[in-house]
Parts: sequence; C-alpha cells; structure tokens
Amino acid sequence: MDIQNSDSKYRTAAAIVDRVLKQVASVVVPGMSVAAICSYADQLVEANCQAVFRKETSIERGVAFPSTVSVNRIIQNYAPGPADDYVLCEGDVAKIDISAHIDGCLASVAHTAVATNAPGTTIVDRRADAISAAYYACEVAVRMIRPGQSARNLVKALGLVASGFNCTVATDTYTSQIDRFVISGKNTFANRFDPDMLVPDFTFETGEIYTIDCTLSTGNGIARDSSYGPAIYQRDVNQHHSLKLRTSRSLFSEICRRYSVFPFLMRNAVGDSASLKAGISECVRSQLLVPFAVTIDKEHGDTFVAQFKATVRCHHTGPIRFTRALPMPNVHSAIAIPPESEIGQILGLDIEQASLPELPRLKLQIQTPVPIETSSASAGMDVEIP
Repeated sequence: MDIQNSDSKYRTAAAIVDRVLKQVASVVVPGMSVAAICSYADQLVEANCQAVFRKETSIERGVAFPSTVSVNRIIQNYAPGPADDYVLCEGDVAKIDISAHIDGCLASVAHTAVATNAPGTTIVDRRADAISAAYYACEVAVRMIRPGQSARNLVKALGLVASGFNCTVATDTYTSQIDRFVISGKNTFANRFDPDMLVPDFTFETGEIYTIDCTLSTGNGIARDSSYGPAIYQRDVNQHHSLKLRTSRSLFSEICRRYSVFPFLMRNAVGDSASLKAGISECVRSQLLVPFAVTIDKEHGDTFVAQFKATVRCHHTGPIRFTRALPMPNVHSAIAIPPESEIGQILGLDIEQASLPELPRLKLQIQTPVPIETSSASAGMDVEIP
C-alpha cells in the first residue's frame, strides 16, 4: 500500500470514530443499557466503514476493537451482553472507547461522559477531578508525540498531571504504536510509572502513529479483574497448538474463518451454540486466544475512573492529531494547572489537527437505542459498580 493511500485510510478511520463517538455520547443518559450502547456503537462503525472506499471491494474493514462503555470505577474492556448488562443511573461516569479500521489502518478514540438528566448542572466533586485529570493528561500526551521527545518524559508528564489532581494513572493502560493491522506495535509502553519496570528508553520518530490511552482514577489506579467475565478476545497468530477437544477445534476454526487479527466479541463468535462456548477454555489455555479482562480499580468507596484517548501521528513539524476531542462534560475541578508550570507550558504548545474527509450519509439507518424503564435500572447492576 502506498503512503498516500495509507494516510487517507487512517484519516477516514479517524473521521468514522469521531462521527460515531458524537452519536454514542448523545445516548449516555440514565436508564440506558450499556449493552445497547455498545451494540449501537459497533453497528455504526460497521455501517460507516462499509460506506467508504466502495471501489476497493476486497479490503477488510470495520471494528478494530469492540466498543466498550466502562462505568464508574471499571477501568476498561466492559462490553456486556444481556446476561451481565448494566443500566446507567443518574451521575454515572461512562468511558466510551471506539475503534475502526479501513484495510488495517486504524484509529481509536475515547471520551468520558456523565449520564444525567440535568446537563446544565456543573459537577464539582471527585468526578470532576478524575475527568479533568484524564482530559488534560491526554492533551499533554498528544503534544509530546514529536520527534526527539522521549517516552519516559511522556510518562513523567502524565504522572505530574495525575498527582496535580490527586489522581493516579491506571495500571495496564498504554500508549501504543500502531501500524497496519497492528494495534500494539514495538514502541508500546505503560502510561503509569512503575519503579520495577522501566519505560523503554526511546524517542518518537517521524512517521510513527500512536494511540494514547489516558485513563486516570481517583483511587489507587491498581487494576484487578472484576466479577464480569471477559467478552473480548483476540487470536494470537504467533501461537500454534494442536487442540484436543472437538469443540475447541470447531470454535477456533469458526474464529479463524470470521476474524483476522483484530479483537472480537466472543458472543458473536459462539452465538447460541453451547458446544462452541465449551471450547473457549482450551483455546485460552493453549494461548491461541487472548482474553481482555474487565478490570476495575481495587479501591472501594468514592472512586471514579475517567478516560480520554487520541490517535496521533508524529510528524517532522510536530504532532498531527487524527481524532478530534469532544468538549469535556460540564465539570469544574477546584484544581487548576498554572500556565507557568511544566505541564502548563506543554499545554501551551501548538498541535495540528489533521484534515479529515467528509463521510457519506449512511443509506442504512441504525436504530438509536432508548432508555428502559428506570424501575428496572438495578436489574443488571453488579455490586462492584456504585
């Protein structure tokens, strides 16, 4: 694929996730099913991807990572089905994470919204601190993706933003170099500083593209597995193993037929087949499939996690942001970033917003989900979500 065509596909994928994010954020309201929101987002991504590059009929396109809506102190990967659904309540903090790809050229974006029936009310509690911290951390990180800047300095800056808002960077969240059909390239590193695991000592180079996942918590940020089982899996194409069980072989054959290298929802792969579902365990034990655990901040109490994510290219003139940031929710933190501080000076740096293509109108109309009766809002509630 030539560079110009590749760049066009990255920008198109960015335009798609931007469009979908706006539509999905508008339905984050009390009484809305998280499962319905995630399904709505994935349907929008697929429909938009099918509407572009129509002459290139043989290329792969669609969801690059299943859409997730992780609520309150859930850190990541919550894409529930009907059995483990959650219905949003007034004041819930919802992290919307959406990814799309065109011919393997992908873009990811995430935004934090607050489910409320009173959008004019300003939030001033710890939710405001978490959302402000994550928002500014992402804005800082985007500005640091420039030639010669080091990954270690970026991690240091994220830590400064977090501590300034009395928050922490969540574990197992990353800045990931991406490439065609690669969601986590060689220059991928954890955004949380760990004295026992040094950040790789490398500098960003012209032409590289990164997704920056800034997920911050008012708790200790240490992720642990939640009571929700994983819904998202990915093939490890580097692993080869002879499966013993017929059910496992059938499942893996079905997955290889339907999915390439990108993560997928297991419930879409197995459907209502109990026999296919029975093959999951052996495929995971054999490391042919990698599950994405639904993780939660281990600190109980008044704990909220917020997330913002951007896709950005390192250009010789500085960072070029592919995805666009939506405005923050109506929050006001008592904590401010002094313009003269190290973080304030980074925020003062200019960045270029990529010119994105105009997307065609969809011929296929995706039905917008509606809130369910609020009296049933606790039906899918897990004790781990306040």
